[in-house]
Amino acid sequence: MTLQLIRVDDRLIHGQVLVGWTRSLGVDHIVVADDKVGADPLQTTLMRMAAPTGVQVSIFTIEQAANALTGGTLDKDRVLVLVRGPAELSRLREAGVPFDRVNVGNVHSGPGRSKLTKEVYASPEELAVWRELAQSGVHLSAQWLPDQARTDLTPIVLRG
Repeated sequence: MTLQLIRVDDRLIHGQVLVGWTRSLGVDHIVVADDKVGADPLQTTLMRMAAPTGVQVSIFTIEQAANALTGGTLDKDRVLVLVRGPAELSRLREAGVPFDRVNVGNVHSGPGRSKLTKEVYASPEELAVWRELAQSGVHLSAQWLPDQARTDLTPIVLRG
């Protein structure tokens, strides 16, 4: 498997992912790792329907995704992994999925959430997870689309 990108985006599959990232990276397989969506047949069907022609979509729980990503079944694929937030990302890493770079696309604002960048907000609990990931050597960057500016998120979460 060629892991092209791991992206944190609370919208999971949407236009930016489908058009921007899959094309620029030559992705042929999107893996959504999310317990809620992975257990919901309707959401699973809708996300698969949104995929562009020629791009396979697999929607798994976090545990299933980790097994698929480390088990050799995707070895011939160019994979984009999507997770909803830092907790899911951390769980993938704890389950043995190797990565050292993460693209953070969009994590919405809300009550009790601090602004890290224009598009990325975090609760205190999420900020702690981001910090743990950064301290363990994962480079975090915020970038909406491949042709847009990238913000180094690592120093932002470390000083948090």
